[in-house]
Amino acid sequence: MKEYHSYEFKLNDVSDNGQFQGYAATFGNVDLGNDVVEPGAFEQSLRDTGGGKIPILDHHNPAQQIGWNLEAREDAFGLFVRGQLDLNVQAARERHSLMKLAAQVGGRSGLSIGFQTVRDEPDAEDFKIRRLKEVRLMEYSLVTFPMNPSAGVTRIKTGGSSATTLKESLHTLLTHLRTS
Repeated sequence: MKEYHSYEFKLNDVSDNGQFQGYAATFGNVDLGNDVVEPGAFEQSLRDTGGGKIPILDHHNPAQQIGWNLEAREDAFGLFVRGQLDLNVQAARERHSLMKLAAQVGGRSGLSIGFQTVRDEPDAEDFKIRRLKEVRLMEYSLVTFPMNPSAGVTRIKTGGSSATTLKESLHTLLTHLRTS
């Protein structure tokens, strides 16, 4: 059975090429579905998909692919992703336009992962909470209403030097963590 988890994101820089980066999932926090993604949950799936080469969908609709993920890795915060929207696809252009508008007005949008649970266990202190130990990542989507407000896109690619990009990315991440 395929499951979905959504994560809110904040956009800062928006360009016209359709690339973005952010967090498709975060570790250690309880989402609105009472799940907690544990560090290491994506390791096998990332190996199986060549570093997260998975489709990007519009609202989990398998008939509406809008791009491809270029890179995915786990870090201390969660599942970092870098994706490319296919701006030849009408729905991708629409989502990209809405992402740019969100950046202009200070709005927030969401990312949501589609996955299959491989291994989970109940939380030791609260039986209603499920701890996801290993999942098979199938896709992620741009969504309007995220399930988890702690993750999402942190940057839309604008170019620039790698030192500037790293500095901007760190600043964006710290700002996001302070406002969450």
